[in-house]
Amino acid sequence: MGKIFNAFKVRNQLVTDFEKYVTGFIHINDERIRSKVYEEFQRGLLWPEPLIQLNPSYEQANYIDDLVEEGILHPECSRIFRHGKTRDSLGKPLRLYKHQEEAIRAANSGSNYVLTTGTGSGKSLAFIIPIVNHVLRIGSGRGIQAIIVYPMNALANSQMEELSRYLKRGYPENREPVTFRRYTGQEGMKDREEIQENPPDILLTNYVMLELILTRVREKGLVQAGKDLRFLVLDELHTYRGRQGADVAMLVRRVREAFEAPNLQCIGTSATLASEGAFDEQREQVAYAASLLFGDLVMPENVIGETLCRVTPERDLYDPRFIEGLRHRISHPERYPLDSYDAFTNDPLSVWIESVLGVGRQEPTGRLIRQTPISITGSKGAGQKLAKLTGVDETLCVEAIQNQLAVSYDPLNAHPESKAAPFAFKVHQMISRGDTAYTSLEPPGKRYITLRGQRYVPGEDRSRILYPLVFCRECGHEYYCVTQVIQPETGQLRYEPRRFGDITDDADRSDRSFLLGYLYIDEDKPWPADIEGIVARVPENWVEDLPTGQRIRRYYEDKGRVPRLVHVRPNGVAASPGDDDAVACAFIPSPFQFCPHCDTAYASARGGEYGKLATLATEGRSSATTIISLSTVQSLRQCPELDESTRKLLSFTDNRQDASLQAGHFNDFVQVGLIRSALHKALTQAGESGLTHDMLPVKVLNALNLPLEAYALAGANGLDYQARARARKAMQSVLDYRVYCDLERGWRVTTPNLEQCDLLRIEYMALDELCRDESVWDGKHPALTKALPETRETVCKVLLDHMRRGLAINAECLNPDYGTIIQRRSEQDLIEPWSIDPTEHMREATVLFPCSPPKTTRFRRDDLYTAGGSLYGSYLRRSTTIVDYYASLSLDDAEIILKNLLSVLLYGGLITEVPEYRRYVKDIPGYQVKASAMIWKAGDGTNSRPDPLRTWAGSERPQRVNPFFRQHYTEKAREFQGMEGREHTAQVSAEHRLERERRFREGHLPVLYCSPTMELGIDIRDLAVVNMRNVPPSPANYAQRSGRAGRSGQPALVVTYCSTFSSHDQYFFRRPSLMVAGSVLPPRMELANEDLLRAHVHAILLFEAEISLGSSMVNVLDVSDENPTLAVNESIASALRDRSILKRAHTSAKHVLESLERDLQTTDWYTDRWLEDVLSQAYISFDRACQRWRDLYRSAKAQADKNYKIETDLSCTDFSKKTRAGKLLKEAIQQLKLLANEGSYEDCDFYPYRYFAGEGFLPGYNFPRLPLSAYIPGRRGPRGKSEYISRPRFLAISEFGPRSFIYHEGARYQIRKVILPPQVVQGDEAKLALETMKQCSACGCVHPFNDGDDINICSNCGHNLGGALTNLFRMTNVATERAARINCDEEERQRMGYDIKAGFRFAMVGGKPSFRVAQVFHENSEIATITYAPSATISKISLGWLRRKEDEVLPGFVLDLETGRWARGSRLVERDDESVPDEDEMTNRKERVIPYVDDTKNCLIFKPAHRLDNSAMATVQAALKNAIQVKYQLEDSELAAEPLPDKDGRRLILLYEASEGGAGVLRNLVDDPNALAETASCALRICHYDPDTLEDLGSAPKGEEGCEAACYDCLMSYSNQMDHAILDRKHDNVTELFKKLQSSQTKASPVGKPRGEHLEALLAKCESDLERKWLNYVADLDLRLPTEAQKYLDVANTRVDFYYEIDSAPAVAVYIDGPDHEVSDQMQVDRRQEKALTELGIMCLRFSYDDDWERIMSEHPNIFGKIGHGAGRGDTT
Repeated sequence: MGKIFNAFKVRNQLVTDFEKYVTGFIHINDERIRSKVYEEFQRGLLWPEPLIQLNPSYEQANYIDDLVEEGILHPECSRIFRHGKTRDSLGKPLRLYKHQEEAIRAANSGSNYVLTTGTGSGKSLAFIIPIVNHVLRIGSGRGIQAIIVYPMNALANSQMEELSRYLKRGYPENREPVTFRRYTGQEGMKDREEIQENPPDILLTNYVMLELILTRVREKGLVQAGKDLRFLVLDELHTYRGRQGADVAMLVRRVREAFEAPNLQCIGTSATLASEGAFDEQREQVAYAASLLFGDLVMPENVIGETLCRVTPERDLYDPRFIEGLRHRISHPERYPLDSYDAFTNDPLSVWIESVLGVGRQEPTGRLIRQTPISITGSKGAGQKLAKLTGVDETLCVEAIQNQLAVSYDPLNAHPESKAAPFAFKVHQMISRGDTAYTSLEPPGKRYITLRGQRYVPGEDRSRILYPLVFCRECGHEYYCVTQVIQPETGQLRYEPRRFGDITDDADRSDRSFLLGYLYIDEDKPWPADIEGIVARVPENWVEDLPTGQRIRRYYEDKGRVPRLVHVRPNGVAASPGDDDAVACAFIPSPFQFCPHCDTAYASARGGEYGKLATLATEGRSSATTIISLSTVQSLRQCPELDESTRKLLSFTDNRQDASLQAGHFNDFVQVGLIRSALHKALTQAGESGLTHDMLPVKVLNALNLPLEAYALAGANGLDYQARARARKAMQSVLDYRVYCDLERGWRVTTPNLEQCDLLRIEYMALDELCRDESVWDGKHPALTKALPETRETVCKVLLDHMRRGLAINAECLNPDYGTIIQRRSEQDLIEPWSIDPTEHMREATVLFPCSPPKTTRFRRDDLYTAGGSLYGSYLRRSTTIVDYYASLSLDDAEIILKNLLSVLLYGGLITEVPEYRRYVKDIPGYQVKASAMIWKAGDGTNSRPDPLRTWAGSERPQRVNPFFRQHYTEKAREFQGMEGREHTAQVSAEHRLERERRFREGHLPVLYCSPTMELGIDIRDLAVVNMRNVPPSPANYAQRSGRAGRSGQPALVVTYCSTFSSHDQYFFRRPSLMVAGSVLPPRMELANEDLLRAHVHAILLFEAEISLGSSMVNVLDVSDENPTLAVNESIASALRDRSILKRAHTSAKHVLESLERDLQTTDWYTDRWLEDVLSQAYISFDRACQRWRDLYRSAKAQADKNYKIETDLSCTDFSKKTRAGKLLKEAIQQLKLLANEGSYEDCDFYPYRYFAGEGFLPGYNFPRLPLSAYIPGRRGPRGKSEYISRPRFLAISEFGPRSFIYHEGARYQIRKVILPPQVVQGDEAKLALETMKQCSACGCVHPFNDGDDINICSNCGHNLGGALTNLFRMTNVATERAARINCDEEERQRMGYDIKAGFRFAMVGGKPSFRVAQVFHENSEIATITYAPSATISKISLGWLRRKEDEVLPGFVLDLETGRWARGSRLVERDDESVPDEDEMTNRKERVIPYVDDTKNCLIFKPAHRLDNSAMATVQAALKNAIQVKYQLEDSELAAEPLPDKDGRRLILLYEASEGGAGVLRNLVDDPNALAETASCALRICHYDPDTLEDLGSAPKGEEGCEAACYDCLMSYSNQMDHAILDRKHDNVTELFKKLQSSQTKASPVGKPRGEHLEALLAKCESDLERKWLNYVADLDLRLPTEAQKYLDVANTRVDFYYEIDSAPAVAVYIDGPDHEVSDQMQVDRRQEKALTELGIMCLRFSYDDDWERIMSEHPNIFGKIGHGAGRGDTT
C-alpha cells in the first residue's frame, strides 16, 4: 500500500503540541488541584475526541454528449465541456451529476431555479452550461445575455479561471465561441472602457458593482447592451440575508426594470442551503426565500437538491448473518485482502462504516441523507458501537475502523474510472481555551474542585459558592479571586467571585466598601492574627524600627495593603472566628505585592497582576491559533505523501481586524523564535568562552542559516554581488538590534525570552577581578569597603543587569541615529518579515541617572532614575543584600553607595558616561552599560532566577522554566524557516489578494489567515487541513469552510478553536455535531422596510436623472472660495427637482415596487402618496446626507487655517508651539485630501457613491449605514497614506469611545479626540450643541426635549418621568494617535469598559406610534406580551467608565471644547497616569459630556404577564437571546439584548437586531404563532432541560458534572459577566415560564395607547385660539399630533407653532397664520424663516386661517396620517 496522508496522526500531534504549550505555563502546588487539572486534561477537557464525517458520493447521470444528442444542448457543448481539458488536449467526455442534469433541464424550461448541493459538487456548471448553450443558439456578440453576481470579488476571479478552461482551451486566441469578462471594480479604467465598448456575452460582477452599473452615468452603455437580459445568477445564495439580502432583492427587481427584461430567468446556487423537515418541506421553504429574493416565482419542484448514492451495497446491519461476517472480518483482517475497488466496497466493514459514518435513509421518504458525524473513540463513538454490535474488543474495533479508512486511499482500491478513493473523510477537532480551576471556600482537604465555572457547587442547596483560583507564578500556591463587598443596607461583609484580570484603582480608593483582592488559605503556613506575627511575614521594607520595637510603615497601613485575617463561610459571608463552617483566611487587597506562602515579594505595586499570578488560561485566541498553525504546518511538512502545494493551512476568522492581528501575531512569534533559537545555537557553538558584541550579529546570522533569498531584496539585476553584500550587512544590523531589544525585562509576557528560560546568561568582563581589587574600593562607603568581593560582585552584577534589562546599553544599534539607518537599510535591502516597517518605533538606549526624576516634564519616561528610594536603592538597603555590613542603611547611604558603584564600574570600563546633551539635569551624569563589556553565554535551561530587584525572599530559589519554550528555542523553532502567514480579507488590495492566492495555491505561502472571503469557492487547489479561529456563525459557514479541505478525495482535518467566554462557541463545543452537520436555514430578509425602499427609490432617481456624482465630493458640493458655501452644485440640485425626471423615476420605481404591494399594504407607513413624497423630498434628503462630509471638511479646514496662521506668524517665538502647529497643519491637509478622495479610489469611504450609501441615501448593502469615522494618521497602508475607517454607530459608541483602542494594519491606535462639529454661538463664545432627555423609569422609553419644554409623562406607558439627563453629546467622528505596534503578546483586542445604557422610542407614523403587539397565551391564560416595532429609535448612552471611582458620581467624560481631546478620566482635574502620553495639555475650556448615539432598528420588547425579580429577568434575557441565536443561526453580534428600564430594575427585555437592516427574525416571532414556542424549547435545551420530558439533564451534553445555577455551557458568557451572580437556570419562575412558553401560542393584534395627556400638554402651550382650533381639528380627525408645540429652533432663530419629528424623513415645521401674516413685512419675515429652515433640511407647512385645512392634511399623509382611518378624538391611537 502506498503512503496515505494520516489525518489522525496530524491531529494527535497537534493535540500533543497544544497540551505542551498550555501545561507549560501551569505551576500548581496543591496536590488535589494539580491532579484534578491533569486528570481533566488527559480526559480531553479542552480537546475532546474528534468527529468523523464521510464525504458522500453524488449520483451520476448522463454525459454532455447525451444531452447534445437529445437536443437539449447545442452540439458545440460537446467540445466545450470536457473532463481534464488542457491547452494541449480536449480531455474526455464530461459526465454530469444528477443534480447538474436536473438544473440544465430546469434552465431549458425557462423556469427560475435554485441548486442547493454540497461543496465540490460542481454547482457552477449547473448555470454555466445553460448560459453557454443559450449564447451558442442565438450567436455571440448580441449584447450581454447573462450577468453572474458573486458576493465577493475573489469568487469572480476563481470563476474566470474555470470559464477560461472551458471556453478558451481548444480554440484559437480571441476566437472563443462565447465571450466573458469580469467587471468587479478591480479592473483599470482602460479595461472598463473596453468592456463598455465591446460588451461580452457573460458579465461576471458583484452586487455592489451591479448597483453602480445601475446608478453611474458612465456605465449606462452596459445597461443598453443588456436589454432583454436572459439570465441573472446569484451565486452563494445563503449569504444574502438581512439588510444585504434585502438590498440584493431590490437590486434584482431594478435589474429587471432597467434592462427591460420581463423574461429574465433567475438562478440561485448555494452549497449548503437546507432546512429542517422532510425534503419536500425544505424545498418549499427554499422556494419561498428564493421567490422573495428574485421578485419572481420559484416553484418548489425547481429547488434542486443533491442526490446521494452509496459506494457499498446496502445491508441490514442487524442481520445476524451480517453481524457474524463483520465479527469475523474484524477478528481476522488477514483473511480479507483489500486489493481492488470491488474487494473494498464489498467488505463488511466498509458497508458498516458507510452506513454509520456516511449515509442513511431518511424516514419516511427513504431518501439518502448524510449521517450525523460521530467520533471513532469515546463512550459514544463508532468503536464502541461496533464493539457492542459484534462483541469484539473496542480497541480492535477502533483500530479496524481507522485502518479501513486509511486503506480506502490505497491506489489499488480506487474507482476504476474516476480513480477516486471509495471513502473520503474528514476529521473534525474542536479545541477550547483553558479557563481556571474553581473551588469552594473550605479547607484544602475538603473543598470541591472543578474546572467548569459556575456560581455554586452543583447538586446542593447553593450554600457553597465556587471561586476562580489563581496561582503564584513562583511557588504555585492557590489564591481565591474575590471582590470584598460591604452591603450598604445591612453592613454585611461578603466575598464575591470575580474574574482574574479585572482592572481596579482600589489602591487609591477612600471608600473600602468595594475592593478587589484575593483570599489566602494555607494550613501549613496560616496568616497570623497577632501584630508581631504579621510584622514577621510582610516584606522587609514594609517594616520600620522604632524605639518601642518594629511596626508596619504607615504608608502600607493607610493604603490598606496589609493582608487581614478574616473568617468566611462557604457562601461568601464573613463570620466570627468561632463559627463552625467558617474558614480562616487572609484577604490580600489588589494589587498583589507578595506571596505569603513562598515569601516572594514584588517591590512595586505597579504593573499587572499577570506577571505575578497565573490561571490555566495563559494562552489567548491568537497564541492558540499560532500554536495550532505551527504544529499543523510542521506535521504537514513531514508528510512525504503530500505534494508541496498541499502542505499548507487555511485559517478562518469572522473579523478582518482579527485576521490582520493573527497574521501579525504568527509572523512575530515565528521571527522571535527563529532569532532566539539562532542566538542560543550560536552561543552553544561558542562554548564556555561565549560571544562578545563584535561577533554577535555575524554568529547569529550564521546560526540562523537562512538562504540569501529568504531575506534579501533583489535589485534591478537580481541578487548581484552588491545586493548580496548589502543584504547581509543589513540583516546583521537588524539581528543586532532585535537581539539587544530582546534583553528588555518582561517585554513579552506570553513568550518568555532566553534569559527567562535560562538559555542565556550575561556575564561582564573582569567584573570579578574589579571586585577583588581592594585599591579600587578605598575611600568608598564603609558598606562597600567592608564587603566581601563576592558581595560586591553580586551588587554590581544586579546593577549591571538592571541597566541591561532596562536597555541602558551603549550599543550602536540602539543609537537613535543609527537606528534610523538600520530601518532604512532594511527597507531597501531586505524583504518581509526581516525588514523593519517604516512605522515601527525604533527603540533607543535608555540612560541610568543616579537621581530622582526631574520635576520638569521634559524628560524621557523610560530612562532609569535610580535614587535611594528606587528599586535598586531599596535593594541596597535590604539587610540581606550587603550582609557584611551590620548597620541599617538610609536613603542617603543608598545614594552614596550607588554613586560609588557607578564610579568603580566606570573605572573598570564596564559602563560609560553619556554625552552632556543626553542629560536632563545639568550636573548629574548618566550611564550606560558598554556592549563591549558584555559576554553572552548559553544557559542550560535549568536554573532561571527571579529579578532580585522585584522580589525579596525567595530570590535564591530557582524559577520554574517553561518546558515548552525551552524545547521551542533549543529544537522546534529552528524548523520554522520559511514559515509565513498572511491575511486575506476585503481590506487587502485586489493585487495583493491575487498574489497571495497564487502563492498559497502553489504552497509557497504556508499559512493564510482569512475572513470569509476564502469561504466561498475560490480555487486554492488541494488542502489537507483547515483551521477556524472561532466557531462560525452557522452550519452553512462551517460547511463552506470545512469543505475547503479534502476536495480531491484526500482525508482532511478541520480544527476549530472555541473561546471559553463565548456562549456561541461553548454551545457548539458541547454539541459539535450541530455545527458539523447541522441544518442551514434559508436566508431571511425584511423587504417592507421604509429606509431600504427609500434608498432604492433614490438610486432609481439618479439613474433616470443621469446625474454623475464623479469620484469626489468636490464634484457634488461647492468648495470654491476661501469660505465655501458647501451647497449642492446647481446641476445636481436642479436635476433632483426636475418634474419630468421625477415623473420618469416615479414610473420606474412603481414597477419595481409592484411585487411588494401586498407586503407594503400591511405596513403603517406606506400610503398611496409615499413614493411621490419620497421623490419630492429627494433633494432635501440628498442635501441632508452631505452634512457629515461638511462637518468633517469644516473641522479640518478650521484646523488647517488656525495652524497655518501660527506656523507663519513671525512674531511667535515658541518653537514647541510652532512645531505642534506644523504637525496639526500637516494632519489637517491630509484629512482634506482624504475627504476630497484625491486618488479617486472607489473603495474610499468618501467616494461619493459609497459615501451616500453610508449615509442611507443610496442602498448600503454591507456598508455601515450612517457610520461614524475614525481618522487614522500616517499609517503604512497599501498606498502609504492616512485614512478614515468607519463603524456602525452602535459599535462606535464603544469602539470609538473615549481613549479606546483600534487595531489596524499591524498597529494599535488610541482614540484621543473627537472631530468637533460646528459649535453654536451663545453670547460672546461658541458652545457645543448639547442635548437633554428623560428616560422612563418604568419602561425605558426616552424622551428628548429642549430647554423650556416640560415633559413629565411617558408617552409610551404613562408613567411619571423623573429628572433629566443633561449635557448629552451626540457622538461624532473621532481622531486617533498611534500607540504601539502589534506583537505576539497581543492575544485579543483590548476593549475599554463603558457603562452604556439603552433606551427606545417608537417611530410615529400617521399620527400613531408604529408598533405591533402580540399576546402569548398558554391554555387561554396570557403569560407574556411581545411588542414588535419595525423601526424604533434605539439610543445607547455612555454614562462613563464601567468601574468609576466613588468620587466620580457625575456621569460622562471630560471633553476639551477647544481641542476636542478627551481627558484621561472623568474628573475635571486629572492625574498623569496614562501610559501613552498626551502631546498637548487640556485647555481651560472643558466640559463634562455624555456621549450617545441612536439608530433606527427593528426591535422586540418582551414583557412577562407577572413581574419577575431581577434574577429571573436576567436569566430569561440570557436564555432568550441565546435561543434566538441558535434557532435562527445568528452570530452573537447580530442580536442585542438589554434590560429595561435598567439592570437594577428589570421589567422588560429589549431585543433588537444589531446588524444593518436585520434579518426579519424578530418579526417572525410575532408573525409565526409557534415561533416563540419553538424558541422556548431551544431555551430549555440551552438551560439543560429536556424540552419533551422537562427533565433536568443537569448539564450540557458531554458535561461531566452538574450545573447548579448557570455555567458557560448555558447562560454565562463574557459579555454578561456582570449578571453572573444572579443567573439561575433553576429559578422556579424561569423554568415555569419557559415550560409554558414552549406550549404557548402567539396571537398578534395591533393595540393602541392613550394620547390624551400629550394633547393636553400641547394645548397648554398654544399661544392663540387659532392654534388651539387647529390642534383640536387634528385631534378630531384622529390624525397624528405634533411632537412639540412652540419649539424654538436656535439655529434658524425662529419659534415654530408646531413641530413634527418623523423618523427617517425630514422634520416638519408647521405655522398657523392669522390675518396679521398677510402684511407684506410679515410675509418677508415668513419667507426668510422658511428659507433658513429649508437649508437645514426642515420642511415648512403653513396653514392660514382661511385655508382648507383638511385638503392640506390629506396631501401629506406621511406627516398627518390618513384621513378617515381613525376612530375619533375620544378613542386611543
